Amino acid sequence: MANSALQQVKTVEQPVRRILIADDDMSMRMLLAGYLRRLGYEIVETESGEEALRAALAQRFDCFIFDVTMPGMTGLELLRRLRERDLQTPTLFLTGLDELDDKVAGFEAGGDDYLAKPFEPRELEVRLEALLRRTGVPKEPDGRERIQFGDLVIDKRRHEVTREGAVVDLTPLEFQILARLASEPGRAWSRNDLLDQVWSTDYEGYQRNVDPHINRLRQKIEPDPKNPRYVLTVRGVGYKLNDAI
Repeated sequence: MANSALQQVKTVEQPVRRILIADDDMSMRMLLAGYLRRLGYEIVETESGEEALRAALAQRFDCFIFDVTMPGMTGLELLRRLRERDLQTPTLFLTGLDELDDKVAGFEAGGDDYLAKPFEPRELEVRLEALLRRTGVPKEPDGRERIQFGDLVIDKRRHEVTREGAVVDLTPLEFQILARLASEPGRAWSRNDLLDQVWSTDYEGYQRNVDPHINRLRQKIEPDPKNPRYVLTVRGVGYKLNDAI
């Protein structure tokens, strides 16, 4: 009887992750698609922002990989249009640019991560896995539904942040960073701490992406971003939420 019951047990297979790639460089696009297919992902390739926009609105994807500098509709404009339609699919930008201002532009457009060419395939794999883990199984900072610091309110149930009663338009990643800092006010969180708790990775190549997200978060929640009141820098360590408000 036991053997018969065991024979009836079926293995539950994980759904195949679907990724949309938009890159006008055919060789790069084919290289990416081939590598990711070997890892078990289902890939849809497009060579323009316009084509990618149509595909993203017509099908469900688990992640987007967009080149920034495509002719016509750039990757930045493409993602802005998708975010305007409330499509919050995690997005990784690929680009030959590696300047801080360019990264900030990508994050402002709603991007979640940024990888400069040339890169090692393993680095792309690690970053992609981290994006999918973070968005697939979100980590709750703590059990409280509503956290308030002065005139800043973090409402986890509504996934909403308000300051002085006005809703602050945060990306999902910015919300997670703020909620994580707020889970232990006054605690100094290192960049590695944030990588582990928010990005679900300790891959050191991510460290350079933490600061632009913090800077963008400050632009949105701080009365004076150059003199932050809420998210403070802890020199030599990282960041903390001000517990003296």
